[in-house]
Amino acid sequence: MSGGVDSSLAAALVKEAGDEAIGVTLKLLSSAPTGYGCCGSPEDSADAKRVGERLGIPHYVVDLADVFERTVIAPFVRDYAELRTPNPCVECNRAVKFGAFLRLAEAWNASAVATGHYARVERGTEGWRLLRARDEAKDQTYFLHSLTQTELTKTLFPVGTLTKPEVRRRAAALGLPTADKAESMEVCFVPGGDYRALVRERAPAAFVPGPIRTGDGRVVGTHAGLASYTLGQRRGLGAGSAAPLYVTGVEAGTNTLLVGPDSDSLRRELEVGRVSWTRAAPAAGTRVLVRARHRGTLVPGTLRPSGDAAWRASLSEPLRAPAPGQSAVFYVDEEVIGGGTILHAGTAAEAT
Repeated sequence: MSGGVDSSLAAALVKEAGDEAIGVTLKLLSSAPTGYGCCGSPEDSADAKRVGERLGIPHYVVDLADVFERTVIAPFVRDYAELRTPNPCVECNRAVKFGAFLRLAEAWNASAVATGHYARVERGTEGWRLLRARDEAKDQTYFLHSLTQTELTKTLFPVGTLTKPEVRRRAAALGLPTADKAESMEVCFVPGGDYRALVRERAPAAFVPGPIRTGDGRVVGTHAGLASYTLGQRRGLGAGSAAPLYVTGVEAGTNTLLVGPDSDSLRRELEVGRVSWTRAAPAAGTRVLVRARHRGTLVPGTLRPSGDAAWRASLSEPLRAPAPGQSAVFYVDEEVIGGGTILHAGTAAEAT
């Protein structure tokens, strides 16, 4: 229970179904400075406790700050320092909520973990299936692609069949104190939403200024450190040009930021590593829909193994700025079949 309306209603629905519900808030920062989100700030923990009191269920706060630091924050900083664009919510679900916490729930003899994620789990003929939420605008399966049968057999998503307005209405009807609580879309452990400040504090060597260069070799400015930028970025480049410029790549060896027109950030091939499958791995040539960022466009593509446990997704149309370090998630119709971390994104010509 993060202290938001979604997990609050999830707890209510578990109880309504006749199951014993135990509310748990994860304290993920030793001194939660942000005051919102999933990190267990004092304000959010208090809201979750109030919901538990309203529902008549016990509520506990579990300190997993060490796990969160080791598996989410430290890799987040390392990825930026190594010029990748990380996805901390994916890692939090993988290592914390459906990793360390699920193991704790098993130790408590709990039959399942229920969360407020907008997703669905259904039993199929070949195992449990992870499905997109009914409310496509709130669907969170992109962040859940690392779940396997091990986790899906013990996971409930009670609000996955509801829209956000329906969740708020049902929470209000139950008198839950979080029914109208605002939500935040920022990274919960980054104060003020400025990830650069966190990375600069821990990895200052990633912020050495250098040249900004166009594809034809012109130097058009000076960047503030390559860790400050990601593929497709336009704002805050510090480059002078009559036409809009976007980040199209980096040259780490020369500490150079490459910029150009937006079309130069389009990619048709994704090399994906650290791949996991919700069920069995698909056959080579399987047609899928590929999503390379949360709420990003679903693009048709074909999957093939690519050596060293990596997979290649060949896309029927280009994706804009699929950055290395981000997740590529694969769907067949409404089912998530798996996904992984983008290692390299290139044109079809580069991949041949």
